[in-house]
Amino acid sequence: MEVMEDGNLMDKVNILIQRDMEYYTKNQTILQETICAGIIGGKLDFPRSASFASVKLVLWWEKEFEAAHKKPSGFLPKSKCKKDTQLDDDNGGIVKDSDPSKFVSLIVKSADQLLAHLHVLTQEALDHADLAVLTGTIGASALLKNCLWFYIRAIKDEKTTNIENLQTSYKKYHEMCEALAERLLDLHCRLISLYILQDAECLDWEDEKPFFESERGSYTIQMWWLYMQGTKEDLWSTVPPRMAQRVFGGMLNESLTILTVRYTQGVPSETRNQLIVVDISNVLMCIAELLPALCDNAKELTGTSYNTGTKILRDIHTKCQELYTCLLLRAAPIDILNKVFHKGLDIEMCKSKTSGIAPWMTFAQPNIFDEKIQQGTKIDDLNPDIYIALELTVLLSQPQLNWAQLLKVLCMNKYKILQIILSSMREYFTLLMEKPLNKNSTCSYFLCNEEGSCGDENVVSGNLQAIHYYNLILSSTEILLFVGNKTDLMDILLPLIIEQPNWAYCLERRHVWNQIRPAWYEAILNFTTEILPIVADTVIHAIQTEATMYQGMSIILACVSQFWDYINPTLYRISSLLQEHILADIVPLNNSTLVQILVCSIYSYLLRKSREIKKEVRIEEITSMIAATNNPPEAIALAVAESLCSIDEDNKHTNQIDEFLSQVKSYVESEVAVSTYKRLEENQIFAEVAVSEILASDTGKNSLKMLYWFVKCNANYIYKMLGVNDEVDDIQPQRGFLKQISLLHTMFNINSRPFDQLLSGKWQPNWLKLLQNPMGISKDRIWKQISQRWEFRNTSSTTIPPNTILMVNNITSSFK
Repeated sequence: MEVMEDGNLMDKVNILIQRDMEYYTKNQTILQETICAGIIGGKLDFPRSASFASVKLVLWWEKEFEAAHKKPSGFLPKSKCKKDTQLDDDNGGIVKDSDPSKFVSLIVKSADQLLAHLHVLTQEALDHADLAVLTGTIGASALLKNCLWFYIRAIKDEKTTNIENLQTSYKKYHEMCEALAERLLDLHCRLISLYILQDAECLDWEDEKPFFESERGSYTIQMWWLYMQGTKEDLWSTVPPRMAQRVFGGMLNESLTILTVRYTQGVPSETRNQLIVVDISNVLMCIAELLPALCDNAKELTGTSYNTGTKILRDIHTKCQELYTCLLLRAAPIDILNKVFHKGLDIEMCKSKTSGIAPWMTFAQPNIFDEKIQQGTKIDDLNPDIYIALELTVLLSQPQLNWAQLLKVLCMNKYKILQIILSSMREYFTLLMEKPLNKNSTCSYFLCNEEGSCGDENVVSGNLQAIHYYNLILSSTEILLFVGNKTDLMDILLPLIIEQPNWAYCLERRHVWNQIRPAWYEAILNFTTEILPIVADTVIHAIQTEATMYQGMSIILACVSQFWDYINPTLYRISSLLQEHILADIVPLNNSTLVQILVCSIYSYLLRKSREIKKEVRIEEITSMIAATNNPPEAIALAVAESLCSIDEDNKHTNQIDEFLSQVKSYVESEVAVSTYKRLEENQIFAEVAVSEILASDTGKNSLKMLYWFVKCNANYIYKMLGVNDEVDDIQPQRGFLKQISLLHTMFNINSRPFDQLLSGKWQPNWLKLLQNPMGISKDRIWKQISQRWEFRNTSSTTIPPNTILMVNNITSSFK
C-alpha cells in the first residue's frame, strides 16, 4: 500500500486512513506488519503484529519528535533512527520545523483520527465475527499505546509542554485495548456457550438409552477441549502475551462455570449416570493441562498459594474442587460409600482442608501425583523432581518466555535439568571443532534492534547435529558457571570434563593459537569478553604510536590487572579447579591455567580483528608489513596475537604475571562463594536479578535461549528423566526441532493420555482413600450430591438388588 511521505503530518494521516480503509473494503482484511520477536510482550505487552497504518504513523511520529526535541524518544531502535535520519538528510528532510507544543498537538490530533478509524474497523470485525481483523486492531492499539507511553516519559520534565493532552490520548488507547480484549473474550465465550457446549444427545440426562452404547464420553467435552487448545494457539500467536493470558483465562473460567453447574445439578437416569462421571473426569484432566498457561509458578498451579493467586485462578480451583466432589460422591461404588458413612457423619471429608496441594489436582494428574502423595501435602514437601516438573510445565505453557522462571527451572534441585542435559551430551562433551559462527540473522521486522538476538529459533538450535551438540554443551556450561559456586562446579562440571581423554589438551601453552576447542572451554573463555575490547584497542593504539612489542605485552598485562574487577569471579574458581586436576605433562603459560585462559581469549579476539587480511602471513613478514602499510590495525592485531603465544618466554614478563596472579588470588579469596540455586528456588526477585546479569551479555542471552529451545523440544524426555512420564517413546535428547502434534492426536488425547480413561478401565482410582481426605465439605453438600444418584432416587425399583437398597437406606439414615 503506497502512501505519501512528504507534506504535513495531518494531511498524510488523512490519506493513510483513506488508503487503509480502501484496502480493507477491497480485501476484507487489514494490511499488517510483524513486530520483532525480541520486543513482543515485556512490561508494556507489545503486540506480535500491528496494522500497516499504525506502524507508519509511529514512524512519522518519531520524526516529529526528533524535529521538536532534537533527539530520539527511545521508542525506535537506534539503528532505525539513524537510517531514517540519513534518509531525511538525503531527501532534504520531511519535517521542516517544529517545537514541543506543536509536537503534542499533532500527536494528539493524529492519534484521535486513527483511533476513530480503528473503531470503524472493530465494528466491522465484530459484525462479521472476523477474528483476523479484530486481532489486527488490537495490535495497532497496543503499539500506539506503548508509543504514547514512551513520549510521555520522554517529555514529562518539560514545563512548557501540555502533557495532559498526551496522557488523555494514552488513556483512550489503553481503554481501547481493554475494550477490544473484552470483545474478543465475549466473542469466544459466545461461541463456546452457544455452539461448542451444546449437544442435545449428550445432554439428555433422563434418556434410558445409554449414550453411544456406553463406549465413550460426550462429544461436547471433546470438542470443547479441541476448541480451547486451538484458540490458545491462536491467541498465543496473534494477541499481546499478557492480553492473551487474560482472554484465555476468561474463556476457561466462563466455560468451566457452565460445566460445573451442568454436572453438579444433573439428575441422570441409571444408564446415563456413567456419562456424567466420565465427563467430569475428562473435564478435570483437561483443566489440569490448560491451567498452567494462566499460572506464574507451581504453587499457583497446584492451588497452594490459593489466597495470593488471581481471582480467575481462585475461581477455577474452586469450581474444579466442586466438580471433584461431585465425581467422588457419584462415581464411588455404593459399597464404598457405605463403608465411609457407616459410623455416622464424623468423617474426614467434612474436616477443614489444609493449605497443601488442591485435592482435585492430585486426582487429575496421576502421572505426577501418585497414590503415595497424600492430599494436603505441601508443595515444598514434594519430591524435588516433581516440583521441577510442575515448574517446567508452567514455564513451557506461557505465551512468552519468562527468563527468570527459566533460570530457576534450570537450577532447581542442584541444577538437575542442567545435569540431565550435560549427561545426555556426555559422549560429545569433548567434541573438538571450531566454534560455530553465530548464524542468527536479524529478523528485519518492525522495532528490531538488529543485534541478532531475535533470530529464528530453528537457526539457534542448529541445523547441523555437530553445531547443535557444541552449542548445547557451551550453553549449559556457561549457565552453570554463572550461577554455581566452587563446590557446585567441582561436583557437577569438573567430573564431566576430566573423565574425557585428552581433556587438558586445550590448556597446553603450545595451543594458545589453536581455535579448535571443546565447547566447555569456549564457555569459560566467554567470561573474559567484558575486558577484551578495551585491552585490544589500548595495545593496538600503543603499537600505532611507536610502542615496542615488549611494551605491548606489558600493556596487555597491565590492562588485565586494572580491569580484573569487571570479570566474573567464577573465572578464577574454574581455573583453580582445572589447575588442581591438570595432568603433569600439560604445561600452560606461566604454569597458570588462568593466564592460559586469558591469553587464549585475547588471542582469539585479536585474531577476529585481523580477519581483513586475506592471506596467511608468516611471523617474519609481519614487521615489514607494518612498516610498509603505515601500521594498519589489522596487521598490528595479528602481530600482537602472535607475540602473545610466547609472553612467558625468557622471563621477560614473569614478575608482572606473578604480581597479577597474587592480586587476583587475594581478591577472590576475600569473597564468600554462596550457592545460589536454593535462593533461586525460594526468591523470585533474586531470580530476576540473577537473570538480568546473565542477559547483560550476548553469550549469556544466547545460552539461555538455546537451553529454552532444547527443553521445549525435548520436554517429554526431560519429564521422563524426572520420573513423571511413563511413556516409552524413544525420544532423542539431541533433537533440535519442536515436534508438531497432529490435530487428530489433540482431538482424541489429553496431552499424552486418551479420553475416557475412567470408562476404559485404564484409570482405576482408589475411591475409598479419596473419600477419606479432608476437603472441608459440608454435610448438606455431600447429601445433595449423593441424593442425586440413581439408586437413591429409585429405592422402590425392582431392578436394584436388595443388598444395594439396604446400603442406600443405611446411608440415608445417617444423614437424616
